[in-house]
Amino acid sequence: MTPADKATACHLPAPGNIHVWRIDLQHPALLDLGTRLLSADEAERARRLRFDEHRQRYMAGRSAMRLLLGKCTGSEPAAIRFHYGTHGKPALAATGSTPAVRFNFSNTDNRALLAVAIDRDVGIDLESRQREINVPGLVRHILNDPEAVEFYRLPEAARRLALLTIWTRKEAWIKALGAGFSRPLKSFSVSTDPGDSVQVLPMPEQPGEPPTDWTFRLLEAHPDDIATLTARGTDWSCRCLDWQPDDPGRSGLPCH
Repeated sequence: MTPADKATACHLPAPGNIHVWRIDLQHPALLDLGTRLLSADEAERARRLRFDEHRQRYMAGRSAMRLLLGKCTGSEPAAIRFHYGTHGKPALAATGSTPAVRFNFSNTDNRALLAVAIDRDVGIDLESRQREINVPGLVRHILNDPEAVEFYRLPEAARRLALLTIWTRKEAWIKALGAGFSRPLKSFSVSTDPGDSVQVLPMPEQPGEPPTDWTFRLLEAHPDDIATLTARGTDWSCRCLDWQPDDPGRSGLPCH
């Protein structure tokens, strides 16, 4: 990696660029906010979560999302209004004076990523390398038959990492589409090679439609994690930036 320009303020990315913000969900300033920035429905959802750990992560994640999107768009964090797609994907309520801001959020343990783009659907997924998985069960759940054949040709020692990588690729694309559980992960194919850090794949966004090119990038988000960023088209780049509530302009690095 080579150092990028210092980011002195949280701002919207230029068209053709995607910003990926790394967030520490255990930051004391986020934890202290509680539900103060959340909407009534977000606060109610937090209240319904059974475990304190899950509740704190949810509140910290939503607060961070509001703080970052507020800084990027010049809005008060608590005043941001989301609307939700058919399958629950959040989006910013449209305003006539600002470009169409697209974003997507993912977290694992106490680490999170927020991808922000202009006029381009984007999806991101983050998984811990330490996550316990049932490899045969997950293969049956997410891989179609041709993918499974390719997967089992990999050396056994490489399969766990490969499966987590494939999982993030598939989840990131489903999240970009906002398809939720309506699009089974076995219904489409991605590369099963964990060494492919950047891929361009023709993906049919709706069954029976001609495929559209989507670019998938593996991100060096954290040594303990695997992350994939995907967006429609090939004409984009990305920057990974570190963010904390008391210093939202840490230095950025090109995404690899």
